[in-house]
Amino acid sequence: MKDVTRNAISMIVGFIVLWYGGAMFNFFPFVGGDLVINAVGFTRLLVVIAVVICTCWIIDELGKNRK
Repeated sequence: MKDVTRNAISMIVGFIVLWYGGAMFNFFPFVGGDLVINAVGFTRLLVVIAVVICTCWIIDELGKNRK
């Protein structure tokens, strides 16, 4: 349970740090006329990254249970 809590907290903190880092650089990969659209695009990118990390984590845990 300790690993799950630590991983969840680190993902939340990492997400917030990356989001504010992106805000400091005006959500760089998403160049557009409206800041809100850039923020939404950047947030979607971070959510996709979080989903990929969680999926890899789940697959790894399932692989450990099969052995």
